[in-house]
Amino acid sequence: MLTERDVILRLVRQLAELLAAALRLRREGRREEALRQIDSITGRLTGMDAGALCLFGEAPLAGLPRELKVPLACVLRARARLLRDAGRGTDARQAFRAALLLVRGARAER
Repeated sequence: MLTERDVILRLVRQLAELLAAALRLRREGRREEALRQIDSITGRLTGMDAGALCLFGEAPLAGLPRELKVPLACVLRARARLLRDAGRGTDARQAFRAALLLVRGARAER
């Protein structure tokens, strides 16, 4: 029987795999593909793609389990770097801000 902890650990593993794939794609210069993958996984986790998640800020992120906040913040930081590389500064700043909010939220729940 799967417990909540098992589900969360599986999601954390998926986020780690996604992050590794996104970093590989970034090194290969395939930014748009990496962004699509990030949008896909964040959509499955939160019901919103990463762009919408970053745009709306703290509200959609508040309900995430604490164990998912820091791994998701790492994914959003990778997204921000991809956007920055593509010259999309405003979008990159929104992604960095959302990542920071996730980390702060995780710390506040300790």
